[in-house]
Amino acid sequence: MQSWLISFGRSLAPRWLLIAAVAFLLSMFFLIGNLYSSQVELRQNADARLISIGETRAAEIGDFLIERRQAAARLAGSEDISNYFSNLDLGMSVKYGLFANLAAIERRFQAAMDEEKYQGQPAYLRLAFFDRNGVVQVDIGASAAPTPSPTNLAEPSIQIDEKRRLIVAGAAVLQKGKMRGTVETVSSLNLLASLVSATDLGQPREFLLGDDGEVLLPIKREHSAIVTQGRELAALPSGRIQALSNVEAPELKGYLALRSPVGGTRLSILRLASEDELYGHTLSPLSVFYIGLFAIVLFVLAIGFERMRQNAARLQNKFVESNRHRAELAEHNLALSQEIERREAIETDLQRQSAALDKTNAELRIAAAAFNAQEGMIVTDTKGVILSANRAFVSLTGYTMEELVGQTASLFRSRRRDAEFYQSMWNSVHSTGGWQGDMSLRTKSGEHCARWLTISAVKNEASEVTNYIGSYYDISKLKHAEEKIRELAFFDQLTGLPNRVLLIDRVRQAFNANTRNKSFGALLFIDLDNFKTLNDSLGHDMGDLLLKKAAQRISSCVRADDTVARFGGDEFVVLLANLGTQKAKTAALQAEAIGEKILAAFTESFRLDPYEYPCTPSVGVTLFSPDDRNVDELLKRADLAMYDAKTAGRNGLRFFDPVMQTMISARAALETDLREDLKKERLLLHYQPQVDHEGRLLGAEALARWPHAQKGMVSPSEFIPVAESTGLILPLGALMLKIACRQLACWSADPATERLTVAINVSALQMRQKNFVEQVSAIIEQTGANPHRLKIELTESTLVSNVDDVIAKMDKLKAIGIGFSLDDFGTGYSSLSYLKRLPLDQLKIDRSFVKDVLVDPNDAAIAQMIIALSKSLGLSVIAEGVETEEQYAFLARHGQLNYQGYLFGRPLPPEDFERLARAFSPRRGPRQERASVDRTFA
Repeated sequence: MQSWLISFGRSLAPRWLLIAAVAFLLSMFFLIGNLYSSQVELRQNADARLISIGETRAAEIGDFLIERRQAAARLAGSEDISNYFSNLDLGMSVKYGLFANLAAIERRFQAAMDEEKYQGQPAYLRLAFFDRNGVVQVDIGASAAPTPSPTNLAEPSIQIDEKRRLIVAGAAVLQKGKMRGTVETVSSLNLLASLVSATDLGQPREFLLGDDGEVLLPIKREHSAIVTQGRELAALPSGRIQALSNVEAPELKGYLALRSPVGGTRLSILRLASEDELYGHTLSPLSVFYIGLFAIVLFVLAIGFERMRQNAARLQNKFVESNRHRAELAEHNLALSQEIERREAIETDLQRQSAALDKTNAELRIAAAAFNAQEGMIVTDTKGVILSANRAFVSLTGYTMEELVGQTASLFRSRRRDAEFYQSMWNSVHSTGGWQGDMSLRTKSGEHCARWLTISAVKNEASEVTNYIGSYYDISKLKHAEEKIRELAFFDQLTGLPNRVLLIDRVRQAFNANTRNKSFGALLFIDLDNFKTLNDSLGHDMGDLLLKKAAQRISSCVRADDTVARFGGDEFVVLLANLGTQKAKTAALQAEAIGEKILAAFTESFRLDPYEYPCTPSVGVTLFSPDDRNVDELLKRADLAMYDAKTAGRNGLRFFDPVMQTMISARAALETDLREDLKKERLLLHYQPQVDHEGRLLGAEALARWPHAQKGMVSPSEFIPVAESTGLILPLGALMLKIACRQLACWSADPATERLTVAINVSALQMRQKNFVEQVSAIIEQTGANPHRLKIELTESTLVSNVDDVIAKMDKLKAIGIGFSLDDFGTGYSSLSYLKRLPLDQLKIDRSFVKDVLVDPNDAAIAQMIIALSKSLGLSVIAEGVETEEQYAFLARHGQLNYQGYLFGRPLPPEDFERLARAFSPRRGPRQERASVDRTFA
């Protein structure tokens, strides 16, 4: 073995240089590997320490700010402030009570400013106390303080005033769970300067930034690159070391930066260091590579490695020590935070208990006051047994307290409600915890009084019902008022009978009942004969007395379930709701028997002290079948039958004639068609010529025409009365006025028709409209018609009531150029007293006078009188209905009149009238013109 080793050594001896080279190379690889690992570890340790220091700085600043919030909260919860609000709630004034409290608060604030220091500097610049409205009550310290803090703080807050370099802490003053004001502390931002160090890691640069990049610390602003690049630096990722290779400032390139945010604020700690300052004399991988290539520096590398190892050890020791201090600080902060939370929880619990006690006391006071109120109240157990009652309830029922206690509410329960009602009431109480409604209360004496009962369940802390409270509110006056309103709404005040409204309601009920029973009913319409004569001769008092006695006699003739109603004036209606038969003949006999009974009751004169007055009725009867549904139609039928009885000589009874029904149905159908055609504007105007005394065409009267889809042209004498009775005269009149104005505007563009006027009739109902003037003005404006070519014809019936209102409207329309003609003068309510006041332009002789002017001296005299009256009043005259040459000649002898009638032309459609207008030539005589026109339009 020994000989083999000697032999092997000898074989290697010539190769000692190669062996040494290989050994050297292996040694170099080993050394280089260790060197590289050490460099990486050193950099990681340096990074970790820098991050740890940044976080520690941020935590220290955060702890400082937390202490500022806690200090504000302690001041807000001080006993002096609590005493101030307690005295304020008691009503003390500033002068006599609150001043001392404010002085105590001021002393506490001053003591806090004097005693509290931070690293030898005053902890506060200003302490202020605000009420809930933001008004300063106590203010200690510098005047250059921020604006008052908000008054709705839910918890202590901290604000950094970067512009004025201030730290503002605020806390709400809470009393009994309500915010009563705020306390505000103001500290200098410079207090944080001691926490921003510049002595670590070879003097790295450390700054306090706002989130907008404002450099808050250090105060000196010689770091111009930091100031200009502040916003970009404030946006760096937090907790990561970043190389500032992309910044614009050349002074910052090559630096490493770490931003550590301060928790709960808009602040950050920014630390800057170059790689040399941070990593010391550590080598880069490239240097290690050079060491491996150049063996000559091996010794230097070893020395460097040892030094770096030692540096790494020192850094490691410092890092471990730093972590130990940080852990101790975190443990201290945790203990402090837990102690604060424990104390806050105790304070909150005390406040809650105090608030609950105050609430309970208030509720007890309210309950005591309510129980002794004027309204009756009882307290029962869960089974409804009365435990207590107040004095008002004892007085209301007449029972003593001893008689009530131990009884149930059934003691004073009214028999007017059935068991089902009370069962429903208690079901509601059990399901919802309460009930309220109208209740009739029976007293000890047996009387019933109306009360509004409210039942409320009382529950314990486990939400279990322990008692019920019943409150009885007096609603007797309300009930009386409701009865009075019902009486006024549904009953006639003179006779006490149902009025028209209640009658119609009962007729509808009868319709529904008869539909179910398939039986007939009847309606009797009764009118007192010659009642107007009694009113005029003996006065309204006697008339009212007769109506009362007549109501009594009619009521005595009908059955208990029939209805007698006063329909209005001297008219009564009897509703026989159910005649109990499905045969019309049997029903008619029953209705006739009751009608005859009523006639018989009126055979005896009425005693109207000191008079004996005979009065008879006219009775109209109509039956209604199970299929009838129209109340108005039923009343019309009975009314027609009554008028038939009057026509037959009064003091009689007539049934409705089916012929009348046919006429009514036809009228109703006509009304429906008219209403529909008015909506679609299917009606039109024809124009009848109006000429002067020389035969010249002056204009035309516009006459409504209705081209019915099935009936052809409907006569105005048929549809005008329907329109007047149904109110359709208003939309009809408005439509006719609009068409006439359109035609005027159209004619104004034609030389043959531009000077013509159009006269149109306006009903009394139209003139009574409050906005009639506005309607006419709007139509003229919309159509572009010349108002000076428009003439409105009024009938004398328009002037029967409210003449002053009519005159006022005429004046307004005349002011814009519209003319007026009084139609049918002399046929109605002619009166010179109003005639001279009306702003008229023309009187119209009615066709009834013109018709017989040649054979009736009275008509001739009336026509002459109208002509003379018009001349004296300065009005023009137009005679309508001129059909013969003889009538024309007679009228022409008595003055220069205007004319209208078949002698000069029939009502024509617009196209034919325009041709007629062109046929009137100024170069031809009036006789020739009329003859030509007659031949053309015959």
